[in-house]
Amino acid sequence: MPYFSPIRREGEWAFVSGQMALDANLRIQGDSVAEQTQVCLKRISDILQTDGLKLSDVVKATAWLARVDDFAEFNRQYESIFRAQTSRAPARSTVRADLMVPGALVEIEVIARGAA
Repeated sequence: MPYFSPIRREGEWAFVSGQMALDANLRIQGDSVAEQTQVCLKRISDILQTDGLKLSDVVKATAWLARVDDFAEFNRQYESIFRAQTSRAPARSTVRADLMVPGALVEIEVIARGAA
């Protein structure tokens, strides 16, 4: 198991480590970037909730895509999920990268801000 914290809180700020579409057995869920984006953001939402935060508290996201061609589909899912939570989109950077887990199409990390 990799050595990292899923979330690290520093005062008002919470830093959520990069999440992939992993199930409880650390296998990738979903064959499309849309499915994997949904799983990643659900994992992030669940992690934030452990610290009393929500997706609406996210101020910055960074996403890595395995394939440039997946950007439009990723963006549609990302927008749909965040728009349902908040009227203000988080700042975001999205880049193409080789991901560490075979079959992973997307990885997302976030920074959130909430009451300390």
